[in-house]
Amino acid sequence: MKKQQMVRGLVIFSFILLASFKSSYAQNVEIPIILPYTGNFNNWIITFTSGSDTYTFETNDDTFDSGVIGMLPKGTYTVNFDCPYFGSENFDILVYNGGEIVRQGITSSRDLTLYNVVIGDEPLIQIDAGY
Repeated sequence: MKKQQMVRGLVIFSFILLASFKSSYAQNVEIPIILPYTGNFNNWIITFTSGSDTYTFETNDDTFDSGVIGMLPKGTYTVNFDCPYFGSENFDILVYNGGEIVRQGITSSRDLTLYNVVIGDEPLIQIDAGY
């Protein structure tokens, strides 16, 4: 009897552990990005903050070619876009989820912070050079 209870407890614990692993694994999504073009205009430091979690990505010519900045857990973030080479250029920044714009802004200095940015199942970041 005692052995059956231990086995039952172990089976339940295994299911709980497996379920938590699946849910945490499934929450990560790839973040595609469209950058202006190669050169200094595609050098960005993008920081996502949610509570005490911070994720920082740097873009460059390799990112321009791959079109992906990395993986990120789904959620709501404060996102800072920093372009270290240009303090006076205006860049249009758009964040999409599932084809819909969830946040947008225009840089008026070196960086721009967007609040309450939802990163869901189909995110996309687009940065256009200001003209």
